[in-house]
Amino acid sequence: MFTIGFSDAAFNRVLATAEREIRFAASMALTTTAKDAQAEVRRQLPQRFTIRTGWVAKGIHVRAANKRDLQASVRVLDPFMAMQESGGNKSGLFGKDLGVPVGARPTPTSITRPGSFPGAMLQRKGYFIAPIRKGSSVKGVWRRTGKGRRERMKLMYLFSRQVRLKPRFGFHETVRKVALQNFPRRFTEALQKALATR
Repeated sequence: MFTIGFSDAAFNRVLATAEREIRFAASMALTTTAKDAQAEVRRQLPQRFTIRTGWVAKGIHVRAANKRDLQASVRVLDPFMAMQESGGNKSGLFGKDLGVPVGARPTPTSITRPGSFPGAMLQRKGYFIAPIRKGSSVKGVWRRTGKGRRERMKLMYLFSRQVRLKPRFGFHETVRKVALQNFPRRFTEALQKALATR
């Protein structure tokens, strides 16, 4: 009779090596999948919002996994995006009304600079606060140009106590969809790489 086998020490070494390779591959796959989700969330931003700067996209971060902590995450650093995910009523700070731009932006993608904020406008000649229409309790910032027959009035800001925001970010659903779709492939790729470079 001829017997072949592992000693306990050798078997434990093989198991330890395999575990290290699998954990390394898993951490790589989790991080790569999180980066895939980050890229997809950023890609969808112009479809869901009017983009004026790259600020929100830069605030979508990935926390990488490692061999000791097999968790990767995609996070949004800007607190104001939480309501874009869930929806709800946005109120002004300290009970003040919100100034909603109407004519203050030349185009929808224009950036509203501090000099075009309601308080700054009201410091200049030709700007004033008045109801948006006769008898209305809703007020706004108006700009008066011209005189006599050429006088024109343009509504720059509308004041509102609350603004209703619809849930349109789709962050959780996008990340979940990418994770379920991409992780199996990313894990296979990472495991093959780990074994090839062992």
